[in-house]
Amino acid sequence: MITAFQACQRAGWLSINPQLTISGDDTRIGDVPPIGADQGGFDGAVHSERFWEDGYFLIRDLLPVDSLTDLRAGIENLVANGLPPAMIYLYDEAWQVFRRLRPLLNHFLGDRVKLLPHFWAWHVNPGEDGRGWPPHRDYQGESAIGDDMLISLSLWVPLGIANPDNGCMYVLPRSFEKCYHQPVAKPEDVALQDVRALPAGPGTVMGWRQDLYHWGGRASAFASEPRISLSLEFQNAAFDPMADRLLDLEQPPVFRERLELIVQQFAKYRHMQFMDDNTLRWVDDIIVELSGRA
Repeated sequence: MITAFQACQRAGWLSINPQLTISGDDTRIGDVPPIGADQGGFDGAVHSERFWEDGYFLIRDLLPVDSLTDLRAGIENLVANGLPPAMIYLYDEAWQVFRRLRPLLNHFLGDRVKLLPHFWAWHVNPGEDGRGWPPHRDYQGESAIGDDMLISLSLWVPLGIANPDNGCMYVLPRSFEKCYHQPVAKPEDVALQDVRALPAGPGTVMGWRQDLYHWGGRASAFASEPRISLSLEFQNAAFDPMADRLLDLEQPPVFRERLELIVQQFAKYRHMQFMDDNTLRWVDDIIVELSGRA
């Protein structure tokens, strides 16, 4: 693992992943064509019915797979160097994935879309008893008004194969939960036959209401590859901010701001993700190093 001092230098990260880029503080991140640009546009209407009925959508072959290959290698390189997968958000390409999805975001959230400072990346390793996050809802408050106006949305993008063997996503569809006597508060409340597995491959995009009950599976030792994936959260900025700071989808944070945001995620998600003591000390050292550079 690199030192906290080295972590605050752009050059060290580029040496780990020379196939990726980190824009300079005075450089605008490169633009990318939005989804559907080569097909005359994105038609979100075909995905709306399931979203409003079951609380999620799963759209296959939405992202160009070749745009994800370097990112997948990037996470593998981070892990090989003893570094957390979430550090992939230091690189421009991780943010560009979600910029491609502007038409989808606009369809579900309107024209005033902002990034919430809530994100993570996973490398669920079958050989290390890997598992995704336990059953939860991304937001406990109001994330939609009725069944036609969305306040916030979570997106999840697999960079490789995600299947039951390596811990794909599972959801409790809202259409089933509506039939329960009361909302699910703990895993034991879920009728097992109501659980829906969502296997997917690279190029797929999943999205769900932030009140959808969902989780990542536990990987089998017989899985053929790790589950590698990204997630980010968004909100309709016409509503009151759901975080102290909302981020600009068109111009993501610069390097130092990205690093600050990433290390903040570790405290936020300690209850969801196992983090060893060395990683937590390293994150604390980065925070100290950044404060000394203020």
